[in-house]
Amino acid sequence: MRFAYVVLRDFRNYPYLELDIPPGASLFVGPNAQGKTNLLEACYYISSLSSPRAERESDLARWGTGCFSLAARLEDLGSVTTVKIDTAVTPSVRRKLRINDRRVTRRELVALFPCVYFSPDDLYIVKGSSALRRKFLDSILSRQDSVYAKTLQRYNDTVARRNTALKKAGADSSWKSTLESLDELLVNLGSPLLYRRLGLVEELSGYTQSTYKFIANGNCAVAYTSTLGETALDLDEIKAAFRQRLRELGREELARGVTLAGPHRDDLSVSLNGKSFRYFGSQGQQRSVMLALKMAEARCLQRSFGTKPVLLLDDVFSELDSEKKSKVLSLCDFGFQVLMTSTELPKHTGPRFSLFRVENNAAMPWGVGNQS
Repeated sequence: MRFAYVVLRDFRNYPYLELDIPPGASLFVGPNAQGKTNLLEACYYISSLSSPRAERESDLARWGTGCFSLAARLEDLGSVTTVKIDTAVTPSVRRKLRINDRRVTRRELVALFPCVYFSPDDLYIVKGSSALRRKFLDSILSRQDSVYAKTLQRYNDTVARRNTALKKAGADSSWKSTLESLDELLVNLGSPLLYRRLGLVEELSGYTQSTYKFIANGNCAVAYTSTLGETALDLDEIKAAFRQRLRELGREELARGVTLAGPHRDDLSVSLNGKSFRYFGSQGQQRSVMLALKMAEARCLQRSFGTKPVLLLDDVFSELDSEKKSKVLSLCDFGFQVLMTSTELPKHTGPRFSLFRVENNAAMPWGVGNQS
């Protein structure tokens, strides 16, 4: 599945934009604050009904307007699918979603095809807090399975309730029975989450290692670090380990008033030669491993959706040398549509690509061919 044509109306800085997008790799070049990132954001919104940047949908409507529209023509092995999204943001968010002129639900639209979005802020997944790495895993799993997203919400609510019960139980023993029931609910909700995360990380690990070796000619390792300790890929064993860990931590949790074990405190370890990228990786290495993680995400989503995701790579060339830039551009050789942004044209681009100039709230073809 690929974008063949997109239309933006009153989205971010674009009053109106129509754009034909060819297969393969497309590079959108222009100064900062001209709308390159906004164009990628629009494509991601079309596929997911969410923004990787905005906290509120009202931020997506062009200043002074109360609505925006996005449309796309998607092509896949000769078939054509049209998508149209009309979103009003005042006084509240209201959407009309259409696929091939038929009204559809959010779930139907999100299930159509995936996009994978990379931005410089994603480097914090590697070098930031564990919460960002958990969010990265949960984002993939939630797109693969809506049940996972609902279970995660219920689990987080249970953690909050259990933390309250722990604080009260320390002073009032009558809360102990409430705490026991919440313990079992925590185990029954958290164990499937951990089970799915472990399976995902096992899949991500191989893809990440091979892509990092391709881009950076190095070796990296990806592993899941659980607060339950070493855990087998078996749901019943995970539940037993979870119950045991809660028993072991019982006194400490009562003293501190907080739940100390479970998926909400786990982490994803990413290392190079046994050293964490978080502390020891250079900017170029961190960017390369994050690109590798995003490519691993694309492979996992491809398996789930049955189609290759579109890769949306924002400011992808910063901190990369010429050889790595060429490797990134060659991702289109693997059959992915790749939409990239840059403030300047790379000197060594390798494979064939389509070039667009972005400025003054417009994007226009600049030329197609090998650039050197």
